[in-house]
Amino acid sequence: MEEELRKAGQEVRLIVCDLDGTLLNSEKLISPENLKAINMAREKGIFVTICSGRIHTMLEAYSRTLSVEGPLISGNGAFIIDTRTGEMLYSNFVDPQAAYPLLLFCREHGLDHLLVNTEGCWYAEGSQRITRFEQYNQIAGKDNLSPMPLHLYDPNYQKALSGKIHKMLIAGLSPGEMDMTTEYIRTLKNLSCTSSENGLLDVAAPGINKGMGVAALGRILGLGKQQICVFGDYLNDIPMFEQAGFPIAMGNADEAVKRKALAITGSNDDDGIAQAIRNYIL
Repeated sequence: MEEELRKAGQEVRLIVCDLDGTLLNSEKLISPENLKAINMAREKGIFVTICSGRIHTMLEAYSRTLSVEGPLISGNGAFIIDTRTGEMLYSNFVDPQAAYPLLLFCREHGLDHLLVNTEGCWYAEGSQRITRFEQYNQIAGKDNLSPMPLHLYDPNYQKALSGKIHKMLIAGLSPGEMDMTTEYIRTLKNLSCTSSENGLLDVAAPGINKGMGVAALGRILGLGKQQICVFGDYLNDIPMFEQAGFPIAMGNADEAVKRKALAITGSNDDDGIAQAIRNYIL
């Protein structure tokens, strides 16, 4: 089995890494060991990039640390941006008319809901999830990068809906609230949702998932499925596993993700990406 995995690793020309729980450790940092192994893969002619649920403006600090020079996937596969030029190579924005009833639904049920558009992140007073954006802004500030603008919703959401909408987040959901909200979103024709961690829904344009983003990136780079390796840990990573010839689950991954993987590596706190790159690809 190990020999077969190494043989598959020799086909790889693109490595796509999920961010939270995968490339980032528990301190939200890319470890020196992971960076070293990724740079060794680059020296072999392999392109390494990120596929995250975050929007691209909240990936800049990490893409700079990783030295991504080319396409990067954001918004759970909704967008591909060229980090060298800032050009949007692939995009799927959310319809404001579809987003509005969901915003009202969240307010009616007291759900922590955020909307990310071209103007920044919009949130309701008392939001707990906004602390994640504040944490990113602290990291960005240390690297002299622009922070994500944070805005309180206006009473009728009109300012939030006026920019191009990347995604919505509904956070802190109990199992019952998750089921209720997912069922409601299914009644809305122009929205789809996935979960990137417990109690969190990522809401995007219809049919969006990480698999779409990886497949689109493969087409942009002219690569076949067998030339793509992906790393992930959570349920929203499964669609990109299905678009890669060499899907690798982290040791800390959900069991459903591990069942879809060709190999399982160490956890995100044990330099799992570096372990797999060295074992199978280098």
